Order: sequence, then C-alpha cells, then structure tokens
Amino acid sequence: MNLPETRLVPFGPLPELVQEQEPLGAPARRLMAVLWRRAWIIIVIVCLGMGAMFVWLSRAAPTYRGEASVLIEPRNTQVSDLQAISPDASSQNVIRTQIDILRSPAISRRIVERLDLATDPEFQGGPGRFARLARVLNENFGLFPDAVQWPESNDPKETAAAILSARIGVQNESRSHVLIIWIETRSPELSARIVNALAEELLEFRRRQKAAAMERAHSWFSARLAELADRMRASERAIESYRIEHGLTEMIGTRSGTAPSQTINRQQLDDIARQLVTAETERLRKEGQLAEAEAAVRSGGRADALPEVMNSPIIRTLRDQEAQASAREAQLASSLGPRAPDLMAARSQRAGLQRRLREEMANALAGLRSEVAAARAQEASLRERLAALRSVVAQDNVAEVRLQSMQAEAQANRAIYESFLTRATQLANAQGIQEADAELVSEAIPSGTPSGPRRGRMLVLAFGGSLILGCALVFLLERLREGFSTPDALESALGVASIGVMPQISERALLRGSSVAAAQYNASVSRLRGVLQVLGNDRRTRIVTVTSALPREGKSALALSLARNTARSGARVLLVGADLRNPLETSEVSLGRGPGLSEILAGNLVGDGRDVVREVEKGLHVLPAGTWRGDAQELLASPRLSQLLEWSAKTFDLVVVDTPPVLPAADALLVSRIADATILAVRWERTPRAAARDALRLLRGSGAHVIGAVMTQVKMRHFARQSNDGLGYLFRHHQGYYGHPEDGRV
Repeated sequence: MNLPETRLVPFGPLPELVQEQEPLGAPARRLMAVLWRRAWIIIVIVCLGMGAMFVWLSRAAPTYRGEASVLIEPRNTQVSDLQAISPDASSQNVIRTQIDILRSPAISRRIVERLDLATDPEFQGGPGRFARLARVLNENFGLFPDAVQWPESNDPKETAAAILSARIGVQNESRSHVLIIWIETRSPELSARIVNALAEELLEFRRRQKAAAMERAHSWFSARLAELADRMRASERAIESYRIEHGLTEMIGTRSGTAPSQTINRQQLDDIARQLVTAETERLRKEGQLAEAEAAVRSGGRADALPEVMNSPIIRTLRDQEAQASAREAQLASSLGPRAPDLMAARSQRAGLQRRLREEMANALAGLRSEVAAARAQEASLRERLAALRSVVAQDNVAEVRLQSMQAEAQANRAIYESFLTRATQLANAQGIQEADAELVSEAIPSGTPSGPRRGRMLVLAFGGSLILGCALVFLLERLREGFSTPDALESALGVASIGVMPQISERALLRGSSVAAAQYNASVSRLRGVLQVLGNDRRTRIVTVTSALPREGKSALALSLARNTARSGARVLLVGADLRNPLETSEVSLGRGPGLSEILAGNLVGDGRDVVREVEKGLHVLPAGTWRGDAQELLASPRLSQLLEWSAKTFDLVVVDTPPVLPAADALLVSRIADATILAVRWERTPRAAARDALRLLRGSGAHVIGAVMTQVKMRHFARQSNDGLGYLFRHHQGYYGHPEDGRV
C-alpha cells in the first residue's frame, strides 16, 4: 500500500514577525488554569502570610480602646436682624474642620504636656517603617495626605505629640453631628484619660473660638460706630454751611414728600403774584369806568347817560338844580316873553348850572384818568418785582435741590449710625448669653476587655492579602514566561501555522501502547499526518525535515513518531538520522549505532552505502547517523547528501529527516534547504519566543520551506484548561475519538 501524495499549501510572503504577548486576562478558563497549575505558589505564600500573622499575634501586646462622643451643634447667635456672629453652621465642612482640629499638632502638644505623655514608653521613639514610607510617598508623590509629619528635632514632647496625632481616631456617621473620638493604648486608664482630655480640649477650643468671634465683632462695631458718628457730624456741618452760603437759613416749613419748602423769597413771590392779579383786575375795572365816562361825555353829558362812577353828590346836586332851573325856565317861557328878565335870569341860571356840571364831569373824568394811570403804574411795578423774585427763587430752587441731597445723605448716615448703635448695644448684652455649640455626650471610661489586636479580622486580612499576593505573583510569573501555551499564541508570535500538538508521554507508555496517554499521543500523530496530507501544492512531498530551535524539545521523538505512524498506515518510510552530534537512541530504534549517514557522506563505505539502511519494523526503514568525529557541518554540506535524498525520495513514499537544532549549529539549515518541507518543533511552555523566532528566521533565510510548527511535550490536562481553540475543546469534551477503551468512548 502506497502513501497518498502529500501536497503542501503554497505559502506566499509571510507577514512580518510581530512579538505579541499571550493574552493573560482573556478567557476565564485561562486564568483558572494558570492559578491551578501554580497553586503551590499561592499555597506557600498564604501559609507564610498566615504563619507570620500568627507569630505577630502571639507576640503583640493587648491594647485597650478609650472612646468618647462629642456633639457638634453650632448655634448662631442672632442679634435682632443682624447676621449671625458665630461661624457658618450650615457648612458641610464643619465636621471635617473639627476632625482636623483634633488631629492638629497644637492639640496634641497640649495633651502631651497635660498628661505628661513624653515620659510614657508607649509615646517614645521615632517613626516606624510604614510611617517613614508614607511620609516619603507624601512628600514626593502627594500620596497619603493624612500621613503624620514627624518633627525634625529630637524633642521628646514633639515626638510624643506626633505619635499621639498618628493614633487619634475620629469617626462620624453621615448626616450626624456626633464625633466619636477614640484611641488605643496598652493601658485602659491612659486611653480613657487621653480621649477625655481630647474632648475637653475640643470643647475649650470651641468656646475660645466663639468668644474670640464675639470680641472681634464688638471691636469691629466700636470702630464702625466711631466712623459713622464722624460721618454723620460732617454731613450735618456741611448742610449748615451750605444753608448759610446760599441763603437758605430763613426757611418757613420743611420739605415733605414733593411739597416745596417755603422760603422768604418764595413767600414774597407768591404775595407779589397775588397783588399783581389784584392790580391787573383793578386796572381793567378803572379803564372800563374811564371808557364809559368818556363815552358819556362825548354823548353830550346827559344826566341819564352818565355812568355810576360820575354820579358824585356834586354832580347829582347840579343835575337836580339844572332840572329845577330847566323846569322854571319852561314855566316862565310859557307865561313870559323871550325877553323877560325873569326868563333871562332863569336861562342864565340854567346855563351856569350846565357849565358847572360840565366842569365837574371834566374833573371826574380827569380823576378817572389819574386812577387808571396809577393802576397801570402799580401793575408795572408789581411785574418788575415779580420777575426779579422769580430769578431769585430759581436760584434758591437749584440750591435747595443740592440741599435736599445733602439732607438725605445726612439722614441715611444718622439712620445707619442709630442702627449700628442699637445692634452694638444688643451685641454687648448678648455676650453674657452665648450658647455652647459643642457638648460632651458621653465621656470615656476605662475598658475591662482588650480591644486589640483583633485576631479574627487580622487573620482574615492576612489570608486575603496573602491570597491576592500569591495570585499576583502567579500572574506575574505567567506574564514573564517566555514559552508558548496555546497554538494561537504561537501563530501570532511566529507568523507560522500551528499544525500539531504532541502530548507529553514517557517512552515506556508509548512502547506499551495500551494507556490513555498512548492513545492520545497516537491520535495526535495521526492528526499531524492527516494535516500533512491535506496541505498540498503542485509538487509531491517526499522529504520532510524535523528540527527545533534548541536541544531537548522533542524533535527526534516527533520525527520517529511521524515515520512510525506513516509506516503503520501501509507506506514505505525512511527515517534518516541527520543529527550527527546527538543521534536518537531508544530501546527499539537507534539512529546512531553502526555505520550510517556519516560514513555514506564521507565515502568510507564500499559501493553507494545503501545497504546500511535497515528495516526495523514493517514499512519503517532507518538510516542511522553513523559515527563521525570530524566537522559535521562540512559533512552535511557534501553533494552526496543531495544524491542520497534524491534516491530516498524515489525509493520510499516518505523520507523523514531528523536534523540537529537550528541555533546551536547550522547543520539543520544545510539539510532543510534540500528537503521538500520542514517542520519546526516547539516545546510547550519551554521554548523561548526569541529562540523560536530566530530559528524560524534562519530557516527561511537558508531557503527552507517551513510548513508549520508542532508543539511538543504538551501536558494535555493543563492545555485543555487554558486553551480556548478547537484542540483544547476536543481534549476537554471529545476524548472518545482517540480510540482507546478507557478514554471515555466505549
């Protein structure tokens, strides 16, 4: 039976090799496999951590906790509608402020002096290692902001204060104003005294703080009152000076709202205005009378046509006398002749009376004209005085506007002064009724039972810390490991296909062939042979070299297993031992005893030397490496090697050549360039990545056709746990396909 033609996939230009670390945090199965495989490291670290904690707990002295509760409830003292004098109680940082005060060096120094802690051995000495480390990290990197700053001097009090500050503990629940102050020392009485002293110092500090705030407020009010008093007096003096300067001292009434204030000039202006109206009315009346009188005079002066203004007693008398004279003249004219003396006398009397009447009317008309002229003169005079007073009043109004502004400013200064004066008086009275804004809820009493060390908690912390440290160390070692754990990692790092996984198996188990491990190994070799069969190209593959980067990576065992498995399938296979430096030696097959390849290449045999090829089992022929003490590299470079391999390819179905490792010598490079294909053996989790990359680079540089890499000596149980590819899944769930009765199939 002949082996089917093996065809290889034509490889194009391979991608540039990229070093890629195997992902450590990807699948959870991978993590668990790493932890399980190095569980002994975790167990050792946990045991060491727990043991160290046990030793420390056995030697640690008991400590006693002193605890006191202080209520921080700031109360703002309100002085009328004045803003609170005390610090802002609504601030969310008030509790944090009290905690910082408790841990302040000043409080610690007062406690040290009050309780004489500098002489206590527990508060002597320098900072510990952790305290020094925390200080260095705080100074250089800003870490541990609460780290205690130890004094540079060697003053025992300063040292005791620093130790006390480091030991003070303060707790506060959210949305609560109660501070729990505690400290742990080796003496219950000392713990109680320190905590009570801390609470008292805090309360005293709060009282001093509030008293100081009141004192500052009172001083500020006093200074402010003096300033306001000076300002008020200065504004009032400015008002008086302005009044005098602008003649606003003779004020009648005051300005209220929008009503103007009455000055002398304004009152005179009002009086003149009223007089002007009266004079104008009187002038118009007299001008009317004058016009009536002139009209009456022009009409002939009839008595019935005279206006009332001309009906004076004299004119009325003369009118009566003229009427009587006219009546007598008419009577005489009716009885006497026109020349009668009595009639002439009557006529003369009537004419005299008319003349006198006209004279009186002329006098009355002249009087009316005088009165009209006088009224006009008076009106003109009043108008002149009114215009003058208006100019003066306008100037007074401008000055009065400025005066009103100055008065408003003076009133505001007085109001502010009176308000501050009232509030200062109230503040002075409130100093004696200040309410405490902090109160001791419960004082510390000596504890009868030790509070530490807390063994359960410390053991749990030691266990957790040791476990975390062990896991971190395991992952670190796994990360630093240079080997390949999965085919994916091999392919990504080398840029070459992973074509097989060879389980780790002893020679005895492999020879016996009845164990599950042997079944797994044979199945893996059969799978490799199948992969080689389906990888094909246009040429037949007869010669396959098997090499590795470094010694002891299982390349000879891989070559033997591949040759034997192919021979058992019915093919004629030749296994050539080309590793002249370290040939394979097993109980069944020896690639180094007797004459072999080295003698053929050296020409030390009679004929062509092909008679040294022997059949060790059906179908499997072996050409040993032979014995050679010269330069193996020069021997493998002989042209006879090409002729021998050409004859082997024609005679056998498959020729498997076991070559030396690539990095120690160039022997493998000389053989691989003649072969049809080359397989690189990589030991699972042992072959360094750099070595595998260098070997692959050298093979490709020599012209070798590397078809893939095979992982050898693989612990399948660990591999199945951490691998996430198809092979890992196969070994986890489908072991029945190995064909062994005990592997779960039957």
